[in-house]
Amino acid sequence: MRPTPDLNFYASYKTGFKSGGVDNSSLPTASIQLVVPGFAEQYPGLYPDPEAARAAALSSLIYDSETAKGGEIGAKAMFGNGAFRINTAAFYFVFDDLQVQNFDGAAVRFLTINAGELTTKGFDVDWSWRTPVEGLSFSGALGYTDAKFTDTFISQDPDGIPGNADDVDLDGRRAARAPKWSGNLAFDWTVPVSDTLEFGLNGNAAYSSSYYAGNNNFTDYIQDDYVTLDGAVSIGAPDGKWKFSLIGVNLTNEIWANTVGDRPFLPAGGDDRVVTQNRGRQLFVEAAFKF
Repeated sequence: MRPTPDLNFYASYKTGFKSGGVDNSSLPTASIQLVVPGFAEQYPGLYPDPEAARAAALSSLIYDSETAKGGEIGAKAMFGNGAFRINTAAFYFVFDDLQVQNFDGAAVRFLTINAGELTTKGFDVDWSWRTPVEGLSFSGALGYTDAKFTDTFISQDPDGIPGNADDVDLDGRRAARAPKWSGNLAFDWTVPVSDTLEFGLNGNAAYSSSYYAGNNNFTDYIQDDYVTLDGAVSIGAPDGKWKFSLIGVNLTNEIWANTVGDRPFLPAGGDDRVVTQNRGRQLFVEAAFKF
């Protein structure tokens, strides 16, 4: 199969870099005091090995740079004089020392930490069809993503001592907010009412499979799969100079979890969680004018 004006192939290799830094949310804590020479020596009962305590405190304050490398291959095609278009792509990326932010409920602070490695691979397809019916078109998309931690990632270490039984290593677990399957199906219909008036109707159904809502442990809250429906009706000028619209977002009032983490002031051994959610059903009236 050869490329043509209606059929294109592409391949790309990409690299990325995000600088490391100092975790500002940790600075008001005892960690900054431990870094000061001589502080740990004042409390031999708490810090029998001052040098180890200083090294651990310094490590907790600093997070490393994040790097990414990978690529994708794909194709873009159109048929029927451009009436039908389809794009496909397959990708593979590896993130080393991925920077992750978790909330420490006991200390009431956000922590920026490094995940050893995250590997994400998958494919996506999107398409659009301008039908023979005047003003009516359909579109859709389907995506598959396999995003997992593929190296040691100590997401929680309650006693601050690495390498013992209370460490939580997420190696092999799926990353947060990374559903394996997602997609949507949409339509858009524009109907002339007169030479100076145009009626519009559109809708969109979106699907997400289940996913972890946090990067804390293997018992993190798992959001079930869900479907959302959006839609809009409008009336306006055919040349787009003005338009009035009634817009509905999440019409079925589907509620899902975006993030999950410890509640503030969580006691040792506590399992209370705070979950952030979407906004639910929303309705808007919109007026647009072009000058």
